[in-house]
Amino acid sequence: PTEKKEDVPLYRSQGIFAVNKPLEWSSNDVVSYIRGILERDARNRGAEVRKPRRRAKKGVVRVGHGGTLDPLASGVLVVGVGSGTKELQGFLSGSKRYTAGVELGFQTET
Repeated sequence: PTEKKEDVPLYRSQGIFAVNKPLEWSSNDVVSYIRGILERDARNRGAEVRKPRRRAKKGVVRVGHGGTLDPLASGVLVVGVGSGTKELQGFLSGSKRYTAGVELGFQTET
């Protein structure tokens, strides 16, 4: 017996998790990448997946982040999936801290 598309869950799991954002990726690049993975997984399992629209709720893979990191910085990005996107607002009220390393006395030709 095969499941109907509406019976197949859109997500295997929902919530929040941390991603080590790579250097030169924007926070939205990370979110788009994760959304693509989740949409492909849902389609492969037979779920009906729709593109995000203003009023569309059913069948839309929801992914968001809890605060933008600069593309020139790598670090921890909090990501929410499904019902976890509602919990992300709490991470926006916090502050970010950047750590940089500096080497003095180093000289190059350029």
